[in-house]
Amino acid sequence: MFTFINPGWITSRILLGYFLLASNIAMEKWLLKSYNLYEINFITAVLFMILTALQELLNQKSLKRIKPVSWKILLPISLFTLGAWHCFLSALSGLSVFEFGAMSLLSPVVMATLAMLILRENPSKWIWPAIGFGMAGGWFMMQADWQGLSSSHYHTYMVGALIFSSLRWITVKYAGENVPASAMIFWEPVLVLLAMLFVIDLAYLWNRITPILLISAVLLFFSRQCLVRSYQASVTSATSISALIYTKLGWTLLFGYVFWGSFPEPIEWLGVMLIVISSWITVFRTTSYSRFGSMNQSNNK
Repeated sequence: MFTFINPGWITSRILLGYFLLASNIAMEKWLLKSYNLYEINFITAVLFMILTALQELLNQKSLKRIKPVSWKILLPISLFTLGAWHCFLSALSGLSVFEFGAMSLLSPVVMATLAMLILRENPSKWIWPAIGFGMAGGWFMMQADWQGLSSSHYHTYMVGALIFSSLRWITVKYAGENVPASAMIFWEPVLVLLAMLFVIDLAYLWNRITPILLISAVLLFFSRQCLVRSYQASVTSATSISALIYTKLGWTLLFGYVFWGSFPEPIEWLGVMLIVISSWITVFRTTSYSRFGSMNQSNNK
């Protein structure tokens, strides 16, 4: 696949990635009525590996680029993916598509905090009010449909998913272009695949596979293609890419209204506003770099 480093092209690719991701979220919400999260994750993992291998055969005429060149990178990515996928679907089973999308806006805050600790990105005093606004916004999102402690675990799963997801993307950024994107995408779900084999009934699942289950996995695959290659680009920073996750909120709002007739309550909008402020502070105040980062930030080892 050709490599583009033009910021405009990278921005378009990231926006497409988040649109595909929002579409995947809506489809998985629908699928959770008929399948459990283990079955969905298993099918997604299988298709990830198959599609990546086919892509390499078509483009490179070989599977050389998906060779596991660095397990110290690939294994953590796969482990974080296992945690992220499980937590994301666990959260989605109890949250609306819009709530899920809104809570996702905390990603820049989580990403920036972890990036400071792991990638040594420049810290700022602004990170603390950003975290405060983010926590307040998440609290208001919880109050909108509060049913006691029995409902709080869905939001806890969402926070866990954001932590695992951020750790995965930071690992991708840390690796840079030292590990081919195809290898990362191919081996990313390997632990998901192995773990799900122990908890699902393959014969039962085989008889219930539907096109929408496969399409959902394909959407996530192409979303990952867009985002992984963007995170690897030397002209981007981890936090600048996360800023574009705002567009996912618009898509989840639209999908939630069209397919489920759900519309946010006033207290949820308040929560969203606080989370947006939190993310805005994180992106535009906690870093002294340009929107697409700088070369000094590109490959912190």
